[in-house]
Amino acid sequence: MIKFAKPSVDKSALGKIKNIFKSGIFVHGYNTLNFERKLSNFFKLKTQSILSTASCTSALHLYYISIGLKKGDEVIMSAQTHVATAHAVEICGAKPVFVDCELETGNINIDDILNKINKKTVCICVTHFLGKPTNMFKILKIAKKYNLKVVEDTALSIGSKINGKYSGTFGDAGAFSFHPVKIITTGEGGALILKNKKVYNLIKSLRSFGYDIADPQKRKIPGNYNINYLGLNYRLSEIEAAIGLTELSKIKNKISTRKKNYHLLYQKIKMCKNFIILDTGSSKKMSSSYYALTIVLKSKSKKFRNSLVLKLKEKGIQTSIYYPHPVPLLNYYRKKYNYKFQSFRNSNRIAYNSISFSIAPHIKNQDIEHMSEEIKNLIG
Repeated sequence: MIKFAKPSVDKSALGKIKNIFKSGIFVHGYNTLNFERKLSNFFKLKTQSILSTASCTSALHLYYISIGLKKGDEVIMSAQTHVATAHAVEICGAKPVFVDCELETGNINIDDILNKINKKTVCICVTHFLGKPTNMFKILKIAKKYNLKVVEDTALSIGSKINGKYSGTFGDAGAFSFHPVKIITTGEGGALILKNKKVYNLIKSLRSFGYDIADPQKRKIPGNYNINYLGLNYRLSEIEAAIGLTELSKIKNKISTRKKNYHLLYQKIKMCKNFIILDTGSSKKMSSSYYALTIVLKSKSKKFRNSLVLKLKEKGIQTSIYYPHPVPLLNYYRKKYNYKFQSFRNSNRIAYNSISFSIAPHIKNQDIEHMSEEIKNLIG
């Protein structure tokens, strides 16, 4: 079976993990601090302005708490994203306001953002879909005009660039995911880049229950602390950080392999007539991190798409769907806000008629050959 995701953590992480067991420090230790420093270096940040978190979801949630997002506020986002993007807003009592995506890339339709801005709008959350960055210059121009915050959801796109600058470093905050299916993994985890130093210090406390001194090693009297904020337990563990350090050291090679696999598969299936290939590759100013190669079937039948997924599985090819429904049409959001199917035509096409194929580093040339042959045979 060609698996869609096959995390392969370097054995050098085991040495770091053994040292963690010897030290007895499982949180707030050297590995976490070092991982944050290495991430800061990777993104070429001038100051230490990145915090590790328990997940990308928690990173988004922490940022919204820090800016006081509340009931009556609205955050604009793409309908074509993971539900966590919306949940982080909803759980604060605010309302996620959805915009349809571009059919060509799956990224948010920037022109439609203007139609959704009103007096309640606080923030724009931009998802960089499947490795392809959104045009952040246009987003920032809109945000400046209407005095809005900008958050980048870069869960699928760590390492992607716009004009040589990394995605996730343009907005007021940038959130990242290290889930096992992502470009690099810590087992489970995330990170948050922040522009504002006060917000950085606030979130550093919020991710650890709201402690006045978040790092226990820095307390003069062990076990003695106070609580300044209503915080949460959204920390990355030392073991996860140790895995992250080994993964981060190989991120450029991982993305390079993904790029090679993407183009190999693309060239073999580009002449097929019954689907289009979503534009998630690089362009002149946009450098992709190549999360997956996704096809959108010309047949507008979800049932047909699902049957193909099962047939591909029978042929030893595991695929994925990004995502099974536009977020506003998931039961919770559809029932609460009464969103209509016809409001998100492009998101519907991608959600209900697409299939994503792995181009991850574990995919070999013979796997690409097998995938391309079955795509031609089953879909054409």
